[in-house]
Amino acid sequence: MKIRAHRTRPCLAPALLLALLQAAHAEPAAEPAAERSAERASEGNAEKLAPVTVSAARPQASKQVLTREELSKLPGGGNDPMRAMQTLPGVVATSDGNAAPAIRGSRPGDNSYYIDFLPVGYVFHLGGFVSTVHADLVQQFDLYTGAFGPEYDDVHGGIVDVQLRKPRTDKFGGSISTSLTGADLLLEGPVNDTQSFYFAAKRSYFDLFIRGKKTDEESGLIYAAPKYHDYQGRYLWKLNPDNELSFYVLGAADEINYSVPADTRLGQQQPALVGDSSAKYGSNTQALVWDSRISPQISNKLAVGHWSSSNRSKAGLAADVDIKTENLFVREQLRLRVAEDHELTLGAILFSQKYQLGLDMLDARCTEFDPNCDISSGQRVKLQEKLTVNYVNLYAKDRWQISPDLAATLGVHFTRDGYLKQNYAEPRLGLEWRAMKNTTLTLALGKHNQFPDGSQVLPGIGNPKLEHVRAKAAVVGVNQRLPEGWSVKAEAYVKKLNGFGISDPALNYINGGSGDATGLELFVKKDAINNSKFSGWASVSLSRSQRKNDLTGQQFRFEYDQPVVVNLVGQYKYSDSWQFGAKWSYHSGNRTTPVVGSRTGAGGRILPVYGEINSERLPAYHRLDLRADWIVTPRLSYSFELINAYGHENVEGYQYSADYKTRKKEVGFGLMPNVGLNYKF
Repeated sequence: MKIRAHRTRPCLAPALLLALLQAAHAEPAAEPAAERSAERASEGNAEKLAPVTVSAARPQASKQVLTREELSKLPGGGNDPMRAMQTLPGVVATSDGNAAPAIRGSRPGDNSYYIDFLPVGYVFHLGGFVSTVHADLVQQFDLYTGAFGPEYDDVHGGIVDVQLRKPRTDKFGGSISTSLTGADLLLEGPVNDTQSFYFAAKRSYFDLFIRGKKTDEESGLIYAAPKYHDYQGRYLWKLNPDNELSFYVLGAADEINYSVPADTRLGQQQPALVGDSSAKYGSNTQALVWDSRISPQISNKLAVGHWSSSNRSKAGLAADVDIKTENLFVREQLRLRVAEDHELTLGAILFSQKYQLGLDMLDARCTEFDPNCDISSGQRVKLQEKLTVNYVNLYAKDRWQISPDLAATLGVHFTRDGYLKQNYAEPRLGLEWRAMKNTTLTLALGKHNQFPDGSQVLPGIGNPKLEHVRAKAAVVGVNQRLPEGWSVKAEAYVKKLNGFGISDPALNYINGGSGDATGLELFVKKDAINNSKFSGWASVSLSRSQRKNDLTGQQFRFEYDQPVVVNLVGQYKYSDSWQFGAKWSYHSGNRTTPVVGSRTGAGGRILPVYGEINSERLPAYHRLDLRADWIVTPRLSYSFELINAYGHENVEGYQYSADYKTRKKEVGFGLMPNVGLNYKF
């Protein structure tokens, strides 16, 4: 549960209920696509020294290239291109049903997302089940896993920069797609010679097949089918060869409803959760982007937008949340070729947000540094507050082509947090050396900051004097191009974190936690070139990530510490009508805090006694996904997937009995088929 005061992210997301349920378990709480190719080439590679870049563009040093077709046909991805992130180095999967990435020792909520130059905060439905991005619109996405440039937001995780394609201009058309979970519709076409549009919408249909409320036989919970929908629209107007205006509309919504009976295991362990619970969240964005080339040496991009959200959530007697947010934002970026060997970029991101908060909840002050998170014992707090938050990011960077084979990027990122009244100025450095014709060595260094977990800084509940979490990152790498479309990339990284919030009896929260992450990564890729029928990639990550309570000196492994992660993806084009693919994933199990006993609390409640934080590792995870794509006609195609083809039982946690004396496994997806249809018109 996070509040990002400066980003287009919900104050208290619908994940509030999921977080409460997780904490309540006996297991402890645990640039738009219109960017011209010449501009992209002029950006060079030194400013993107630590990304894995998923792109339809030509291969470049320090980038790994995957086509849009490869993304959309990823085995096990369900035609969702964002799920490809889980197969890339530096990314760990948090669970079978969660596509949101945890990157290099950070949590999924520690990432920042952009769509066509616009900062967005709502990219995944139902906490990570499926993305809000329409598959047919994705042109490329760039994933920055560390030491990213100064032009991006204040986070210590990663940056996901999604770029959508332009609307078609030849004729009106579109597509209809269906799968086992939902359906989507795309309409697009020209309005006249200079204007065109697209509009895409997606909706789940769980609720159409699962009517009314059902009782889960295992847990006893009573639930209604969750539902979600989203839309994306763009109207493009080419004013002249050097100027384009794009108007965007983006929106999404989720809804979850369930009940916890008093006689269930969860109801006995957490009486505060007994009763009806729900989460309803909606988000809408409208924005105007002006993309202009002022001269051959100067280009500019300006985005002005409005973002609003509403969050109405309830978790039994534990929480009743009603939050509304209105946000105005401006993003400006000016590029100047000041000399033959210097390109200067100046930019700003401005946010002005208004929050209307209505909170009535039991505050257990749960953090990752304390496993004893008992919601039902929390102190009830109520808050009715209106907040105005102004947030400013300013940045500058200079790409210096020192010689034909050596380039450097020097940058600085400035943050003004108007809510916590704090300033941060952080340097960024990148070096790129082409040691040989097909071999490039890279180095990236940077300091980063991130706004604290939102509930930790609210008046009366948190500490409005908390400082930001701060990070230092260093990445070194080598990129090697090989014949026949093969390429190899290897990186080593170190990331130091400090300033995590921990609970404090006097001030509610203080900056008292730190952490670090180190790792080695390898990425091998085969492009489908020269009529090659085979393409694919392999990623291997070896890492270690941990946390430390700086007040007590206690050290423990990070919840998503996965020392070994391996992903193998292969795709084979058998004919013009058939393509086959396979993906095998393996990773070390996540960390968990075991229950080692029980005790009797106030009122006779049986409470757990926990062992050392994250001292137990879940069994290793591995899964094989298979896929076949059948192109019946240029208009009609089918996809057939077999998820977890050999039916391996992947343990994602444990459920303890009401008296905490026994436990049983919580497992992910078993063998599961998926069929998709796509019709173009």
